[in-house]
Amino acid sequence: MNLLLNALVTGVAVGSVYGLIALGYSVVYSATHVFNLAQGNLVMAGVLLSYYTLVVLHWPQPVAFLLVAGGICALSLIEERTVVRPLLERNSAGHNIGWFISTLAFGLVIETVAAVLYGDHPPLAVPSFLPASPIRLGEVSTTPQLALAVAALIVATFAIESFYRRSWLGQAMRGAAHDREVAALRGISPARVSRLAFLLGGFAAAVTGFVLAPIVFSDVTLGLSYSIKGFVALAIGGFGSIRGTLAGALVLGIGEQLFDVYVNPRYEILAALLLLLLVLGIRPNGILGARRARTV
Repeated sequence: MNLLLNALVTGVAVGSVYGLIALGYSVVYSATHVFNLAQGNLVMAGVLLSYYTLVVLHWPQPVAFLLVAGGICALSLIEERTVVRPLLERNSAGHNIGWFISTLAFGLVIETVAAVLYGDHPPLAVPSFLPASPIRLGEVSTTPQLALAVAALIVATFAIESFYRRSWLGQAMRGAAHDREVAALRGISPARVSRLAFLLGGFAAAVTGFVLAPIVFSDVTLGLSYSIKGFVALAIGGFGSIRGTLAGALVLGIGEQLFDVYVNPRYEILAALLLLLLVLGIRPNGILGARRARTV
């Protein structure tokens, strides 16, 4: 029983990390209908930048976070301007999937540049500003850093959902995603919407990288793995649903941990993909994904 409870608690914590990554996907997708395949590598860049500022430069945590946030947001804006916006402007209806190749290529560029700059440094952990001693509730325990990931996911989920549902700007961003030409006629700048979406996505990646840095080893190969996990979490929860992102991430994290404990931890990716197929087989639009209207 203790083994099961610990697996569930760890699953919630790990799922929160996946959820932070998936939120970055969801923020961009909700406003542009572009699935940013470079998001995982933006998170990886955030982890490496956290390592550089905290371990190499020995900067204080708040200053290091500001640099990480500024750097990753700038990188995300460069991506939007160079490889996404030109495609959106050529096809205002939003049906062009050229972004699939362009964002993937941008992610590979980030990984290549990071490998060159990072060099042959061995993967190292980044010190946390939180206590190292675990948090215990009876026989169940977790680390303060993973608890921070859970708190960050909950706060970010409801903040982003409130922004999209209740603010004029958030609703305008959703409207621009559906039809850029109509949005422009109503005084909404599609270019600004796209830029803001990628700015928010970059900030989400920076927060994720900074929270993740003390949990994982800083390594240039992190991007692909977390890109896959973030995509699976988003697909399980439902594209375009912020709450669905939260639900999908927790389902994925718990499912993975149960698979690790009772089957084999070597096949985590396989477990994630099997879980995705199972959920989509039952609910093709995801757990909380909206049904799409079908023209007959």
